[in-house]
Formats: sequence, C-alpha cells, structure tokens
Amino acid sequence: MDKLFINIKSFFKNKIGIEGFARFILFIIPLIAIVLKSILFQGFLTSENPYDFDFNKGYSTAKSFLMYYYAFTLFILSFALLFKGKGRIIYLFATDFFITVLIIADLGYFRGFLTLPSALLLTQTSNMDNMGATILSMFSKYDVLFFIDFIIMGLFLFFNKKLITKVKRRAPISFVISIIITVLYVGYVPFNLYILHNEEVENAWIFSNYDPTNTAKFFSPVGYHAFDLYTVYRDSKPYELTKEEQLEIDNFFKNKQENLPDNKYAGMFKDKNLIVIQVESLESFIIGKEVNNQKLTPVMDNLINTGLYFPNIYEQVNEGTSSDCDLMVNTSMLPLRRGSTFFRYPNTTYNSLPLLLKDTGYETAAIHSDKGSFWNYVGGLTGIGFENFLDYFSFNMDEEIGMGLSDESYFKQLIPKLKDMKDPFYSFTVTLTSHGPFDLPDEYRKLGLDTELANNEMGGYFESIKYTDAAIGNFLKSLDSEGLLDNTVVVIEGDHTGVHKYYNNSIDKLSNPEEWYKDTGHPTVPFIIWNKDIEAPKTFDTIGGQIDIMPTLLYAMGVPSEKYSHTALGRNLLNTNKSFSVLTNNTLVEEGLSEEEKEMHLNILDLSDKMIRSNYLAK
Repeated sequence: MDKLFINIKSFFKNKIGIEGFARFILFIIPLIAIVLKSILFQGFLTSENPYDFDFNKGYSTAKSFLMYYYAFTLFILSFALLFKGKGRIIYLFATDFFITVLIIADLGYFRGFLTLPSALLLTQTSNMDNMGATILSMFSKYDVLFFIDFIIMGLFLFFNKKLITKVKRRAPISFVISIIITVLYVGYVPFNLYILHNEEVENAWIFSNYDPTNTAKFFSPVGYHAFDLYTVYRDSKPYELTKEEQLEIDNFFKNKQENLPDNKYAGMFKDKNLIVIQVESLESFIIGKEVNNQKLTPVMDNLINTGLYFPNIYEQVNEGTSSDCDLMVNTSMLPLRRGSTFFRYPNTTYNSLPLLLKDTGYETAAIHSDKGSFWNYVGGLTGIGFENFLDYFSFNMDEEIGMGLSDESYFKQLIPKLKDMKDPFYSFTVTLTSHGPFDLPDEYRKLGLDTELANNEMGGYFESIKYTDAAIGNFLKSLDSEGLLDNTVVVIEGDHTGVHKYYNNSIDKLSNPEEWYKDTGHPTVPFIIWNKDIEAPKTFDTIGGQIDIMPTLLYAMGVPSEKYSHTALGRNLLNTNKSFSVLTNNTLVEEGLSEEEKEMHLNILDLSDKMIRSNYLAK
C-alpha cells in the first residue's frame, strides 16, 4: 500500500506536475460533493420526517447505485475540461451551485407533494404568485449542509489560485475519455434492453419502471432530471391509443357498472341551483371537533346534521394539487401522472358536470379569486365546459389574507354575481384563506390557543378553518336573505388535505398533542350535500374518492346515468354497493372488493392518463 501511494505521488509530481494535481483536486471536490449531496438527499427522502435526515438510511439506499451517481455527475462536470484557467473554475462552481439548488428544490417539492418535480413545472411559473410563505415553509435548517463544499472549494482556491489560474491549456482528450466512459456505463443496460432486446441483462429492472422517487434513488437527482427531460419529450408527442388500449377502456366502463335500481336520492334536486364550495385544505379530521370548548366547524357541523355527508372521501390530487380537484369534481377523470393537467392539456374534451347541466338548461360559471393564470385555471375550466369564468380581475381586492382575497370578502362579492345568473345555475366557487402555511393574522384568531399551539401550523390550521367556516355561514345567511337559498343545493368539499399533507413534522413537535391531531394515514376530505328540503339527513360510511363527486351530484340533480356512465371513472356514492378509492400513489383503499375488481380499479390511473393524453372523448 505504501508503495502504491508513493507511485501515485510520483506520477502526479513528475508526470502531471503540481499544477495538474491542483486542477485534479479542484475537479474531484465537486464530483465527490455532488455524490455526497445525492446521498444526503436520499437521507431526507427515507427519513420518517423529510425535514430531518438519516445519513445511514440514505447511504444504505444509495450504495448499490453509487456508480450511476458518479457517472451522471462526471458527465456534467466533464465539460469543465473544455475550459481553461478561470473559465474552468467558473464552470465547476456554477454547475455545482446549479445542481445544489436543483437538489434543494427537489427536496422542498418532495416535502410538499411526496414526489419529485418535473421539467413541466417550468411551464407553470405563474403559480409562484403569493406563494412565498408556503414555499419557505417547505425547507429545513439542515438544508444548509448542501453548501458546505463551497467553503472547501473556496479555501482550496484561496491557497492554490496561482497554480490553477495560470494554466492555459484545455483538456479535450480527458473530456472525450470521461464522456465515453460515462455514456458506455449508463448506456450499457438500455442498449441491451432496447437494441439487443436482452431482458436478462443485470439491473434491467431499474430502467424499465420509471417513477420519480425511484429514478432519483437509482440514478441520483441529476440522473432523475436527465430521465425526466427525456420523458417530457417523449410524452409531448401526440398519444395514439392502440386497439388493445381502446378495448381495455371499453371493458372498464362495461365492467364497472353496478346496474342498481334507482333509490330515493335519484333526481331529488332536479332543476335546483347548484353551488359547489371548494374549501382550501379542508380535511375530514377537523369536522365536528372542539378546541378550548369551541367548535371549529359549527356551520359545517350543522349542514352535516341536516344534510348528506360523506366523511371518507380520499384525496386523489397529484402534481396539479387544487387544480386537480377542480378537474376531478367536474369531469370524474383522474389527473395526469406527471405535471398539471390544466397546463398540459387545457383543450382536452370532457363529458363534464357543467356541460351535462348546461344540456338541461343551466347557466354555468367557475368563480375564482385567483388570477386565471394560476394553475391555468382560465384555460382548464373553460376547456372543461364552463360558460363563464370570473377571476381576480372581477373582484375588488379590499381585504387580502395570505394567498389573496379573504374568504369573507370573497363571499360578500359573490352574492351579486350569483344574483346576475339565471335560474337554474351551477356555480363552482373556491376559497383561499385556509391555504398553508396557515398564518391567519391575530385579529381574526378566535380560539385563544396557548402559545405553543398558536405558533404551530396545527394551531394556525384550526384558526384558519374556523375563520372560513364562519365566512361560509355568513354567505349562506346572505343567500337566504336574498331569496337564493330556497331553490339551491349547496355542496362543500375539500380540494386536498392541508396540515397533514405538508406539516406533520411541526405537529410532531407539539409537547402534548391531542390524539386526534395526529396523522392517521387516511388522507380524507369532507363532501357535504345540503338543501333546506332534505327530510332524512344521513352520513354515508362508504369509501370514495374525489372522482366520485361528479356522478353522485348528477344522480341527485336528475341527469340520467346513461349520459355519463360511459365516461365518468367514478361512481355514484348515493347508490352503490362498493366501498373503495384508488389513491394517487397507485394503492387501493377498499372494503370487500374481489381480486378481479381490485385489479380493474387499480388500472384507472393509467387509463385516465391515456384518455386525457389521447383526447379520447373527442373521437
């Protein structure tokens, strides 16, 4: 070993020289650092709390794939060899910094969405408006560890600047050798798989099942983004269904039908106005609860006690978050697996709730106080069939809280807009104030929480939902005084979970939390249907998903099922013998399904993706 060390030292001293050795070390520092950052990244992803890290878990996850980590990193850094002197230093620093920022952005995104961001997000920069506080809450104090190597590189350059900057030669041969090595190593398995059709090649499995978090585990965040760019390019091409896929879709709609006789809920709200209130971040766990002897949702509690309630509606949003809920509630289609459906396919044809109600004489309007560019709401909602779309520019921004217009002001300004619509009408409305990080101003807080809970996101969530609940109550009173409530069905549903979706780490820090505060692992949102004339209130224990809301409402509104049973992926929860929901991570929550039914319903994520991308209903 000593002899080997002496030979290496002699090689650098006599063959490469001190300057060459210094350049070599300058190159090696970011190479090793980026690989270590990729391992640290896995440490965050595999930790029980993604705001904390477990380096041992990260290394255990990554160790079998470290050569791929080095290969992808070496490929990118190799271009530094085409520069000389200061140019090489700038390239290495800039590349390391860019990759570091990319990894931290990946990590922040993972903490919010439990997946990794796609290059498709570059088309969605309008979503950054008013999101500063929410974005900042997605980062951890430990993220500073990703920048330690810049201190090391800075110190190395400080003591070796002359040795490195005086070099006037590029290293094209070293560049070519590095590129060839990395391309051959990374390309060996795909070449065998897709050119030689040799499926027995070692590690074939890691190339044949693309999934964001798994791809990052196998190839590092750098490799993941390389694969993602290819995937985005591949999926940008028009998708054509094969005959087998067409048959698969036809069989799904044929086999999903339950063919049950109508019950008392069929057409119970025929010709009534419909107002859907989509409440930001509303979770089922908070309904009916008290804090400091104060009800958190007294208005919604009363609607539940006098209406129809589905507490077991599982969240099914994906990367489009709130916009995905808009899509599902109005089309009974699941969102795309990658990217936002409203951004990628705003002009896809749907057999939607607004179109089906319009066919029976309804005027329809989607009313957001966000800007229409946010999640491309204007394109997406008009694309699915709403006649009218009102956004930020239709409101007086007289009171802003958090993300935008306060819910209280929004509902006040909503009344005259609804009065201008002709009966019967369907209005799809969306609240904002209960958006994370739940930092409701003190003057709106009513619960008198202790300091620890008040400063925690859970306490902020309690206050925010209580505020929105009161705003809904005032809205209903105004509707009643204007004579709009007698002939109107009011629906309340949550767009996605909130405090448990993003802030479990904060909840865990509470010194004495109530048992019901904790995440049960069941990401459910409320679904309430209310009208003054409901004679027999009922809570349904049926398990469902957000794609089931549209066929359930259509059944109650008296639209014949044959108009949508062949296009809606969801089912009517008012008349079903099945209890299940397919989650966005391709798992199934169910009670009593056969193995054949489980397999059929688990396939709808893929079917929905193909139907949207191929514009299936336009054909």
